[in-house]
Amino acid sequence: MRKSTISQVAKRAGVSVATVSRVINQTSSVTRETAQRVLSAIEELGYQPNVWGQNLRRGESRVILVLVPNVSNPFYAPIISGAEDALGRAGYSMMLGVTNVDAERRNGFLDFMGSGRADGAILMDTVVDDHQLPAYAREFPMVQCCEYDFHESLSHISIDNFSAAREAVLRLMELGHRNIGFVGADNRFVSTKRRLEGFRAALAEGGLPIRPENEAYASGDYSFSTGVTAAGRLLDQHDRPTALFCISDVLALGALQAARDRKIPVPQALSVVGFDDVQYAAMFQPQLTTVRQPCYRLGYEAAELLLRKIRGESGEQACFLRHQLIERDSTAKCR
Repeated sequence: MRKSTISQVAKRAGVSVATVSRVINQTSSVTRETAQRVLSAIEELGYQPNVWGQNLRRGESRVILVLVPNVSNPFYAPIISGAEDALGRAGYSMMLGVTNVDAERRNGFLDFMGSGRADGAILMDTVVDDHQLPAYAREFPMVQCCEYDFHESLSHISIDNFSAAREAVLRLMELGHRNIGFVGADNRFVSTKRRLEGFRAALAEGGLPIRPENEAYASGDYSFSTGVTAAGRLLDQHDRPTALFCISDVLALGALQAARDRKIPVPQALSVVGFDDVQYAAMFQPQLTTVRQPCYRLGYEAAELLLRKIRGESGEQACFLRHQLIERDSTAKCR
């Protein structure tokens, strides 16, 4: 039987997660009526508070949650490393949680803050129009990293995905490409949305039509195999693109494989641009042209911003780090 969570108790009692935490830990005054509703909900749901957190006041666990959508994408590794280094220097430990972009699973991790087992959270799995996060953010220190939603109670650190995508596509146009395809992902991340917008904006700026048949979508987790399939759909067209802009390096590597499967030489007959500059981007032939994100620094700065929040210091709510277009062997002039 699945264990109940503190967020489920809060929902049943009609109170916040923090209120449930206060009732459990007896850390501050709560009205008798509210306390009784919480205790009744705990009994009805069979919720068992974590003993470790019961006697900890907020701020003493020295543990920070770092939540990622998955660990199969190499993009997340240097971000996690940067966050861990910043937290370690400040005397904090990191608790890594894989959410699979499942809100219930994510909230189960965030409940650790309500039970005193974590002091704050760095989120890399936020989707657009996530209506549950603000309630947590009003009670606990949290920072969104890379992916974010716009809430005044939530800080975020990222790059300008729109400008990065626009720059990459304009560069393809400078190389003479006029039939450019887009390989995206079927998810609700803000980066996906903004990179598509940047792609379309560049086409419009260059006087090129936006062709729905030139946009294909892989799975929401950017898997290599679905990148091969999505790129293949574009390359099988009679009037196939001469260049592909892919919103992640893993998808771009899938596009290279799709081209190999069809005996389409890269970059002689097809240019491919990725996004992220993961370690693999320069390990294969042809080496991948891509947009470099400062991944380690994104993680480090996200942790620093969170630590300032924990200390009660005021600071910026939104921070955009600089990206860089790295040109390698997978792009060339259109022939």
